[in-house]
This record gives sequence, C-alpha cells and structure tokens, in this order.
Amino acid sequence: MRKFRNKYLRPTRFNPKDHMYVGVVWPVEGSTGKQYDVELTNEGFQCSCHGFVYHGYCKHSKAVLKKVEQTTFDSFVRVL
Repeated sequence: MRKFRNKYLRPTRFNPKDHMYVGVVWPVEGSTGKQYDVELTNEGFQCSCHGFVYHGYCKHSKAVLKKVEQTTFDSFVRVL
C-alpha cells in the first residue's frame, strides 16, 4: 500500500479528461539544472520533482499548465 496518494494540479480553463494532450510529457529544467518531467493525465498535471510530491504543485507544473492553457484557450478563441 502506498504511503501517499497521487496529487494533481488541475487546470481551471479546460477539463483534462480525454484532452488531446493527455499522456504528453514535457521536460522542464529546474533552477538547479536538474531535469523534471511534467505529464498531463486524465486527472491533471503531475511533476517528478520532490516539491510536487509534497505540495501537489510546483513551479514546473504551473509553468506547463500556464503554457497549455494559453495555447489551448487562445487557439480555440481564434477559431471562433
């Protein structure tokens, strides 16, 4: 049995369930030069850094979330 349950950073501008980016992993370089992976799942974003495991969010996941929300929402608005 796992000690902690999975945590997710949930998007506010789109529903992650069955989103076109589910399963995509973005490599992000941390401030110390370490490489972390941010993945979009059906529940939300997850990051491989220690801060995310502890808090359920981190600057890496927030940066990817912001970029995906801008890209997804802005493209949708342009189509309309």
